[in-house]
Amino acid sequence: MASNNCFTSLADIKPFKTSWKIKVKIIHTWKQFTTYTGETIEMILADVDGTLIHATIKKQQLNKFQRFIVYGEWRIIENFQLTRSAGKYRATKHTYKMSIMNSTLISKCPSLSNDFFLDLATFDDILAEDVLNEHILIDVLGQVVAVGEMKTSSQNDKPKKRLEIELRDTSDQRLQCTLWGKFADSMWEATRNGAGGSVICLLRCAKINTYNGERSVTNAFDMSLMQINSDHTAVGDFIADLPKDDLQIVFLAKESTDRILKKDKDDYINQYPMSTISDLLEATSEGKMKIMATIYNIDMEFGWYYFTCLKCKQTCYLIPKVENVTYSKPRKPLFYCKTCVQDVTKAVSRFKLTLDVMDNTGESKFILFDTNAYKIVNHTTTELLEGNYDEISDPKDVPLALKNLVGKTFKFLASIHTANITEGKESYKCSYVEMGDSTTNVDNIEDSEIQADPKDVISMDNQCSSRSNETRDGNGTATTTPSSKRKEDPTDQAEQSSTSKKLCLPSIKSAIESENVDVANANVDEASESEGEEEEKKRRRKTKFIKLIHFQKLF
Repeated sequence: MASNNCFTSLADIKPFKTSWKIKVKIIHTWKQFTTYTGETIEMILADVDGTLIHATIKKQQLNKFQRFIVYGEWRIIENFQLTRSAGKYRATKHTYKMSIMNSTLISKCPSLSNDFFLDLATFDDILAEDVLNEHILIDVLGQVVAVGEMKTSSQNDKPKKRLEIELRDTSDQRLQCTLWGKFADSMWEATRNGAGGSVICLLRCAKINTYNGERSVTNAFDMSLMQINSDHTAVGDFIADLPKDDLQIVFLAKESTDRILKKDKDDYINQYPMSTISDLLEATSEGKMKIMATIYNIDMEFGWYYFTCLKCKQTCYLIPKVENVTYSKPRKPLFYCKTCVQDVTKAVSRFKLTLDVMDNTGESKFILFDTNAYKIVNHTTTELLEGNYDEISDPKDVPLALKNLVGKTFKFLASIHTANITEGKESYKCSYVEMGDSTTNVDNIEDSEIQADPKDVISMDNQCSSRSNETRDGNGTATTTPSSKRKEDPTDQAEQSSTSKKLCLPSIKSAIESENVDVANANVDEASESEGEEEEKKRRRKTKFIKLIHFQKLF
């Protein structure tokens, strides 16, 4: 240790030299992984004056310094590097960030204070627009007054829990807070098992969010630290100043929390007018269109998933196993990343769904990537692959969760790019998707006698001959009774409900193509007919198509 006993305050250290000597308390630690630095240990340090600074220890230095990194203890640190603090997740207000070097010296120090040096932000400052910098994390202290339903969202190809809560301060000011992952689980358990008592939430290193002019806070990944009903002096003072109204926690119904989330969602998607597939195909400029459409097929030409390198987040490719080679131990999947230019073992599977969709004006292909695909499939790619990372050998082998999408109606927000306009690219990427309105009939055809709900329409890749309306006479010849005229028979219902019989229905797309051929042939015959007769025949053809759909619904 250096003989110099002169210690410098954290407020006075500058990056022009490295030979500083400080006394600090470790008030928060967490692990972090980034593409550029790899895995690191992060700390927040405080001196006796309450000045905070963010410090980093690289993974290669852990063996040397790990025994000194103890939460809540004081340390003497000498010889370290300072760089300017930047980015959207700055852990402290300090202008600089500290980096531990191989030549750094860390030693134990007697305790100088039991304080944990909270830098609490008031609700008024958080809710104001120009007071606090959103890029600097803050400490928040509040009483939980309302708790919403636990939600599940997809992040990095993994489902992650989300919980909306409402906090209040000593002046009864309210603040919305979103908790993710383990923070949501901890809060959910504390509020449900609190036996009616008050729940005080201390969230250190919280992130300020602004959406549509409204501010809220959330935990910043693993950087944050949440303590519930802690025994800090600041928490005791906060409880003493709360209004004496014995306020109980309100558990909001699912509809209440959905209404809050739906408002944000509607503000985004409703800025685009409702359009049709024909409008999309005829577009002459880039933009987005909101379209209600029904899925009639899962396009497997390019598969339904791909892999990304965990390090660079770019696409990587599975390296096939060597044939006729026996391994003594199970071999992990190996991938090649063109960006990293090396073989990698850490990769993540992600959705890339290509859907054939239709409405009453036309058909197209929509592409859904990871988050939006998860919203409608309700399964991650990891769950669907079940540990099998081999390339798809049979394009007809579609996971059941994807097959179940066929026949369902969704509201898509399709993006029109230059390639769609100038190069005739037929697929459109979708930046948003939600379940379609059940009252909206995508396949509605005017003047038809029967209305069909497209969500009840199911198409299959393998076409089978229908046995539902065919009977044979004594000579073995087939006779057919139209479904609209056939009388229902109890024996028919028994057959339809039998599990030993497999019902095979013709593909909706095939029916559409066949109908289009009939329409083309009929147009030649109708050229000499009057306009009134032509309209009547068109109406009959539409009715025939709707009856076909209705016939399939009987099963």
